[in-house]
Amino acid sequence: MYKARVLIISERKEQSIKYKKLIEVQNQDVIITNNLSDALVILQKQEVEFIIISDTIKDKLSDFIKKIRVLTYNYRPIIIAVSKSNDIEDKIKILESGADDIIGEEISKQEFQMRFMAHLRRYCESFLNPITHLSDKNITQKAIKKTFEANEDISYLLLKIKNIDLYNKTHGEIAYEKVLQTLGAIINSTCAKEDYAGHINDNDLILITNTMQAEKLASFLTFAFDNILNKFYSNDEFENNICIQSDDAIKEAKTGLMRLNISVIEKNQNNNDYKTIINNLYELIELCTNECASSYIVDRFKLKGQTLKKEKKVLILEPDSALSYLLKNVCEINNIKAQTALNEKEFFEIYDEFKPSLVILDWGNKEKSENLEIAQKIANDNIKLIFSSAFLNKKEILKAGANLYMPKPYEIDDMFNWIKKFLN
Repeated sequence: MYKARVLIISERKEQSIKYKKLIEVQNQDVIITNNLSDALVILQKQEVEFIIISDTIKDKLSDFIKKIRVLTYNYRPIIIAVSKSNDIEDKIKILESGADDIIGEEISKQEFQMRFMAHLRRYCESFLNPITHLSDKNITQKAIKKTFEANEDISYLLLKIKNIDLYNKTHGEIAYEKVLQTLGAIINSTCAKEDYAGHINDNDLILITNTMQAEKLASFLTFAFDNILNKFYSNDEFENNICIQSDDAIKEAKTGLMRLNISVIEKNQNNNDYKTIINNLYELIELCTNECASSYIVDRFKLKGQTLKKEKKVLILEPDSALSYLLKNVCEINNIKAQTALNEKEFFEIYDEFKPSLVILDWGNKEKSENLEIAQKIANDNIKLIFSSAFLNKKEILKAGANLYMPKPYEIDDMFNWIKKFLN
């Protein structure tokens, strides 16, 4: 979902706060000001999509709206005026000055929200790609820029259909559009409400999602695309993984079927600006060279300068031997070295020699955990610590220095996602 930026201008603080809360519930960004000069500065520096302006301001409302329209001529935000006047002439002047809607102060909370969402829907629909019904590149660039500036743990996915131009040439425009429509439908049914999906150009798409979900999303989309691919080719083409462009008389290099390639980049301080993210996504996707299946590649955080690559090691202190064995195997399958210990003595025998980069620690005894002292030592050594417990003692665990409190029982996939996050 696209997150719009809303500016509320009102000299009544309680009115601004009320509108702000109603809009933020809809997962939108809100800025409030009671100062006209500050409002003009915000409009010059930030590209807001919505302006809600009350007639509590000192200037005449219709005149100030005209000024806003001049200042925002290049991106044209939606302006909603709020007025306590019921005079028809006043309302006509406000609308003629450039307002898109006018509401009374007595409007109910529900109607306010519905009117706002209706305007947001129309705004977003004016930028939809006619084939996929996902947002076009104008909105997508704004979304990337906003999320880049926000303090959120997010990742960007670039989706590129390999060989789609050839498919368009050999199978025609209607079949080509059907491919894009199908991919759009898969994305819409897969993404969460807070995720964003849109075009960066006619064929390529950008997805913005929570970092913890990014790789799962990439894995599912490549799997789903390959499973519907047979619908777009003849049996002969699909079974032989080849698309013929011309007749036997003309030489031709072998060209495979369409494949969905995805590159994934996490937001970090190495990205200078949002344009760098787009460039890096396109560079990274070139590494997807699998001809026989759709594929994805994830770029992790990189340090600047020359560094030695630190080996990923996990030390597990877990009295449940079955769970300990399972965690160790999950790590090793994913090329992460792991050692296990069943008690404190065994833990310290391994710890100094093994030099782990991450420790998974269990609370242990219900009455009192000696492992709290181990946790403090690990924290002092600046090593990442995941502390699991079945006894709901989050405060003690986090105070001891744990990076993550993990209540039991937990899903192994969830635990491993956190392991990857800390190691990367």
